[in-house]
Amino acid sequence: MTMYELRIELQSNLCASSGDGFATTIDTDIVADRLGIPYIPARRLKGCLREAAVYIYGEGAIVDKIFGISGDRVTGSLRLDNARIEDYEAFSKMCVENRMCASRVTDLFTDTQASTAVEVSGAAKENTLRFTRYVSKYKAWSPNENLVFCADVEIDDADAMHFERICKALRHIGYKRNRGFGCVKCTLAPKTADKPSFNITNDIDDNKEYVITYAVRFDEGLMLPAQSADQTADYISGQAVVGALVGAYLRTHAADDAFDELFLSGNVRFSNLYITNNEFKTFVPVPQIFGKTKQSNRIIDLTVTERGAEIVKPFKTGYISADLEVKKVLTERVYHNALHDPDGGLYVQSCLQEGQLFMGTISAKGVHIKTITDLLMSGKLSFGRSKTAQYSRCTLVGLDVSLAMPRKLHLHKADKVIYLFESDALTPDDYGGISTAVNDVCHSLGIDSNDLLPESGLKYKMISGYLSVMRMQRTHLKAIAAGSALVINCTKDTEVDEIMYVGGRQNEGYGKVHIFKAGELMKGDAPVLIAPDAEVSDEHSDIRNMFVMLEKDEKMRNAAISYALKKKTSFLNNLGAAFIGRITMMLEQSDTESDFGRRIASIKSDSKRKLADSFIKDAANKWESDPQYKTWEKKREYLFIILTLAKYFHKSHKGGATQ
Repeated sequence: MTMYELRIELQSNLCASSGDGFATTIDTDIVADRLGIPYIPARRLKGCLREAAVYIYGEGAIVDKIFGISGDRVTGSLRLDNARIEDYEAFSKMCVENRMCASRVTDLFTDTQASTAVEVSGAAKENTLRFTRYVSKYKAWSPNENLVFCADVEIDDADAMHFERICKALRHIGYKRNRGFGCVKCTLAPKTADKPSFNITNDIDDNKEYVITYAVRFDEGLMLPAQSADQTADYISGQAVVGALVGAYLRTHAADDAFDELFLSGNVRFSNLYITNNEFKTFVPVPQIFGKTKQSNRIIDLTVTERGAEIVKPFKTGYISADLEVKKVLTERVYHNALHDPDGGLYVQSCLQEGQLFMGTISAKGVHIKTITDLLMSGKLSFGRSKTAQYSRCTLVGLDVSLAMPRKLHLHKADKVIYLFESDALTPDDYGGISTAVNDVCHSLGIDSNDLLPESGLKYKMISGYLSVMRMQRTHLKAIAAGSALVINCTKDTEVDEIMYVGGRQNEGYGKVHIFKAGELMKGDAPVLIAPDAEVSDEHSDIRNMFVMLEKDEKMRNAAISYALKKKTSFLNNLGAAFIGRITMMLEQSDTESDFGRRIASIKSDSKRKLADSFIKDAANKWESDPQYKTWEKKREYLFIILTLAKYFHKSHKGGATQ
């Protein structure tokens, strides 16, 4: 496969609809990310590209090979990311640096349009007024240039020529594309794949055990099916990791003996990936032994702290660190439309929100570690559903390979010990089946169920899966859920491994148990990954200048508001509401500062003319030395804010309001 970049240059305004509205003001809204930056979802884009392909080639082998066949176990050769604005990385970074709220960022790119249905007579139909938000075709930071969206594309070399023709044929996308919206110019160009670079030791012994610790960042949302088909899990399972690496391996290798050793033998153990932070701190599912007080919101460990008089609420979801920081995984709703399904229509899915960091481990002999490290560093990773468009794309942001050094826990008689299930577990019974009975669970852990203390608690869940090769679901199994914890008092001095694995499918992330003393959750765990230094670039000066001007505009508006509040009494006593309205109308109609001056000079009453002159001179914008703020456009905006507030003061005063 070769990496390309699909460039989509807007030739008209665009509405890539989200399927939702915005409060009561927008009926049809655009799609925007968590920062408020508009983008074109890959699944919409892929659908439009397929229509263009059918227009050129008709339904047949070429279209099926590139885009795939619905329900087939083999995907098409095309992999397509969401289309982001050009210079997205720089723009998003500056949004964060300048603490821009999402709604304000969206306003930079968008405007609204009203429309109605029309009667035969030409009159508007009743109750048909609708408002649509759209993305302007011009760049916010360079109003004379068209906005460009860019999407990363992977496609087989044999299909690249056909796909380039398809891209050129795509002329219209999005909502109302037959009514003037969504006119685009698409081009395809080769792109050098960005491969991560990490300082990994080459001195790996084939026969020694190693642990890979790695972290990924979501470039797009992730859909990881859970109990319900339209709800996502809040972690990346080891099973999903296996699937992603299998796909990466088979793109360059055959299903050989090495494949069996890596993915089928159970010799390589793939852990679940749980949420982490920018410092790559370790988080685990919140254990049953922890709760939060209702009144003071304190997090307490019930094995070492009495409940007291406060009500203690259990954690239903979330992940906790050694210093008792609790994180919740962020999800979002995504709307889709099954256009070609006769029983379809608009449907909703939840997915993991982009931009989050997740971390996990892979354990194996050195001979396997070398291959897996190469697979992880070969490019972007894809987990979960819809790997070819819109979802699943991740970037490796942290990687460390170290010798496996099992840590020992020294226990003394009467120590309170917790056995925490860090992942779901399929514990066996005496007959080779799966059991969630307390006695069988305790037997798997090597403890006596009679020694369990009241703080112990088990949670349960149903797990399944899907075998894509056989096109059938896996058997539903009842498992011990992650976060379950069994508590005992140690009966003798002993030494145990801090980490143990129990039950089946350990190579897919199941059965990990962490043993620790009461009050010492993950004691001694330190981050093994180091966050990479942020790259600082002097490029994109036009974008940076825009943010500088936005900050100055905000200061100007605040200065105008402060002045109006300071002069509130003067406005009420000296300037009548009608007079303020007259000055405001003159301001709106003036094209230049001299034109405004002539209109003020035309006031016949000497007293009112002097009053207007005095107000304008007193309110003159002196706060900003930048020449841009000496222009008439900025001066008019400054004065208009002051006059609008003055008008509001009169209205409030007339209505009897005190503020």
